Amino acid sequence: MKSKNSVRVSKLLMIAWIILVSFYSCSGEGENTEDGSRPPSSEPSRAISPKKEYTEENPAEWEEVANDHLPEITYDEKESKGNIKVKVLGRKFSERHYIEVIGIMDERGADIDTKYLQRSDKPIAILSLSKKDYDPDKVKVFSKCNLHDLWTRPLVVPKKN
Repeated sequence: MKSKNSVRVSKLLMIAWIILVSFYSCSGEGENTEDGSRPPSSEPSRAISPKKEYTEENPAEWEEVANDHLPEITYDEKESKGNIKVKVLGRKFSERHYIEVIGIMDERGADIDTKYLQRSDKPIAILSLSKKDYDPDKVKVFSKCNLHDLWTRPLVVPKKN
């Protein structure tokens, strides 16, 4: 007669075996052709690792949608409040694809001013940058898409002649 503990151990081993076999069959392992080789894959084998941020110069895997996600910036250096207007010109935003937040960040990536958006909001923000606290030449403007990650552009200060 088996003890209660040995029955429990047997059940646990059986459950572990079922989980292992299920995982192995779902992962695609063992799906070889008759000669033992792997069947050709219809998808490229390279995995895409998300970048920290995307730019006009380096849109990586999002090159096709870059123009719809890059922030357009108007900067009025004479003002101290509401001196940065940011628009994201995306034509294909919807309830499922939208800009979550628009903002400005310093050279370390810390947020200076942000505007969080709802799904139905137009991707426009009026932000403030104090030239006393931050060097405008070291500031980036960003937009964060729920599907296509973080997009940045440097705040380009018009040069005086």
